[in-house]
Amino acid sequence: MAGTAWLAPLAWQGATASQDFLTLVARLFELSKRSAAKAVDGNSSWYTYAGLPMLLAALQALVVEYEYLLNPTGRLAPPDINSPEFVRRYGIPDPLLDDFNDSIELRNEIIHPAHVPTGTPDNWPAYLRRVKDLGLLSTTGRSDGDYALLDQIASHRLFEWAITVVRSLYRLVIMSDPRRAPSFMGFYKMFESEWFKSLPDGLLW
Repeated sequence: MAGTAWLAPLAWQGATASQDFLTLVARLFELSKRSAAKAVDGNSSWYTYAGLPMLLAALQALVVEYEYLLNPTGRLAPPDINSPEFVRRYGIPDPLLDDFNDSIELRNEIIHPAHVPTGTPDNWPAYLRRVKDLGLLSTTGRSDGDYALLDQIASHRLFEWAITVVRSLYRLVIMSDPRRAPSFMGFYKMFESEWFKSLPDGLLW
């Protein structure tokens, strides 16, 4: 994402999208709650397939808005959220960084589905083991046999967790520059809306 195209403004106009994306996430979250409530296990929800990738799209859009579109005097190249530069620039601490990295990998599993065996008895890859250990998935609870990977990802608990992860990242980005922070706190307040009222209080960092 870095490069001269970002440093040299082009003609005409740009636009922001992070709040549009978050509004979509909020509506998906509400549908997910309803779906999970009707599920036999009280948790299964296919809406996570759409919600989790859109959360990370909203985060990337926020970074672009923060560093470029709404920062005309700075004109810093917005870092790709998949890059080490994103972690460095906003000082993401280790506990939150683990959750963020897992969110990226879960998104990749959704948008680049492999549909191949994981090589583990419970159909869950070793590199995402901590996510399962956190109790975030739709699961049979059996270590010797479980749902397919994507069926385990179809979890309202996982969707809720991903929202809290991105909420914490939103705040880190916004508070990274005290001069600009007041102008962007309205973006963060989306997480305090009625749509997200069932989320646990507090941040992950």
